[in-house]
Amino acid sequence: MRMWTKIAGELQYLFLACAVSAIRVLPYRAAVGIGRFLGLLVWMCVGLHRRIARIQIRQALGEGDEKRKTLKMFIHQGEIIIDAIKYAYMDDDEIRDKVVIEGREHLEDALASGRGILGIAGHTNWEVLAQIPRICGIEVSIMADVIKNPRIQSIIEDMRSRYGFTLLPPKGGMVARLTDELKRGRIIGIAVDQRGRRENRLFCDFFGIPAPTNPVPALVALRGDALILPVWGIKRGDTYILGFDPIIDSRDFGNDYTQIDKLRDAWQSQAVQKLSQAMQSWMCSVVTMCDYQYFWLHTRWLRRSDMKRILKTGADFKEYVYEQTRNYLQE
Repeated sequence: MRMWTKIAGELQYLFLACAVSAIRVLPYRAAVGIGRFLGLLVWMCVGLHRRIARIQIRQALGEGDEKRKTLKMFIHQGEIIIDAIKYAYMDDDEIRDKVVIEGREHLEDALASGRGILGIAGHTNWEVLAQIPRICGIEVSIMADVIKNPRIQSIIEDMRSRYGFTLLPPKGGMVARLTDELKRGRIIGIAVDQRGRRENRLFCDFFGIPAPTNPVPALVALRGDALILPVWGIKRGDTYILGFDPIIDSRDFGNDYTQIDKLRDAWQSQAVQKLSQAMQSWMCSVVTMCDYQYFWLHTRWLRRSDMKRILKTGADFKEYVYEQTRNYLQE
């Protein structure tokens, strides 16, 4: 079994290495065309993922156009995978020619404060957001998972090293590590639309439906006395719009979080609840700017196993979500 696992891992590495090399040398439009075709192919072949995306789009954005938006989302995801590779190997001047920055004054205000900055984003066009350190000339730290296959991990690390991020280890005192970075006046980036564990009992309104929400972004912002800088990216044609929205000050949400010792108790803090909801409301506004560019395969309200159960049994999505919420909040 170990031998077959090793062989499979080596084949995966060779495929990825060849794909990256081919994409790097192909003209941009040709490479993007291939990515869009692959996105279409995946949409045609993976019925489960297509249905997961479609049901979430319907619940969040309403009925009537979910099939077309699901198709556009798959095609767009194929395109941005190409961009993630292409942009990693572009020089800084090339990238700046392809990105338009809006709201840079909000970044400048945050930097001038001398306080730690928590840059928040979500599952929308991560490849342009990954270029922020290079485009804006700033240092940003993020946490990133490590892939088990060391050969594939080497390719990922090579690409990440070109983005300019400082990578923090994903394990071992995550909350404390992120808080310390902010207290030192540094910049960290974090995705705020993570589902989080339901046992954390923090539920936020996401498109009118209660969603289990990771309390870490709000808690570290509060403990680190941070300014929160919302960041988004939208692709229009061959150009990305990189936007910085007005600053959110963690000091405006109260200090009852100081009574919280453990992450699982963070839901008891009004400051954590209110700041988490502010982040989720902002994320909803970003999604509505260009809805098909959001990664709707990310199961925001339920675990993937629950989504499979709903699709298999025909259960009502909203009823299932509300029942989940009631069960955990009543414990």
